[in-house]
Amino acid sequence: MNTALRVPWRLLSFGVAWILAQGIAESVLGPVFGLLSRRVGETVPMYPCTMLIGVAAACAVALRFVDDVPWSVMALGDGAWRLKRIGRGALLGTAAMLGTASLLWVVGALRIEAIPAGGLDGAAFMEDSWGGTALRLLWLLGPAALWEELVFRGYLYAVAEEAAGRWVARVSSSVAFGAVHLMNPGANVRTTVVVMLAGLCLCLVRERTGSLPAAWSAHLAWNWVMAAVLHVPVSGLPFATPGYRATLSGSDWISGGAWGPEGGLVAMLVLGGALAVGYRHRGALTET
Repeated sequence: MNTALRVPWRLLSFGVAWILAQGIAESVLGPVFGLLSRRVGETVPMYPCTMLIGVAAACAVALRFVDDVPWSVMALGDGAWRLKRIGRGALLGTAAMLGTASLLWVVGALRIEAIPAGGLDGAAFMEDSWGGTALRLLWLLGPAALWEELVFRGYLYAVAEEAAGRWVARVSSSVAFGAVHLMNPGANVRTTVVVMLAGLCLCLVRERTGSLPAAWSAHLAWNWVMAAVLHVPVSGLPFATPGYRATLSGSDWISGGAWGPEGGLVAMLVLGGALAVGYRHRGALTET
């Protein structure tokens, strides 16, 4: 069968395996997380763990039984988890978000303010110290970023690249990444464009390092700096803010507003600049 014609069947098989594996994981782990939540006195999120299990299982089934290809097609070959590559990705994600926040501060669209204990209304976690909240955010955001990378820069990218080439893989996976985030609170055309730019940047990290985990660490660092360091919403989702928070003011087109700093023009400029530099200096991220 023609490679392009096989794409829908491959994606369908992946989706079915994902749904089944996640359902099994939820059935098995539901009582465990329920017991754990009662022991610690608050809800321990199960969703990141079961999503990751479902996606990882779907990747394994698709690669082994449908495509018959190695994990290396998803940039998960030998050396992909090398600490140097993961650290490089984390550094890039951190620098991108801190650069965005710094520019917002310079133009007067971001300021830090102290807040009473207890955080934001509807926050994901209960009142805690900065360290405790930061660790809990790592538990929530780490698996979430990993399953998203496995799906978008992993399997979808690999299928599209084989069927139609690298540029189609970049664009299609990034458009799908943006579309999924339309389900988040406050999403609109502007925020979706920024998410798609972020997807292209993560594709660049994947390609230059040859490591999907490097893209994951960049993704995680970007989100974790927003949630744990700046205490701002991540893609429209609020989290606990013990002690202080960064507030965004002025036009939402500039700052991102309730979506967070990754939803405005400043983030577009930072991500667009990163893409321009990355594609101009093609060897900048390459592992040596």
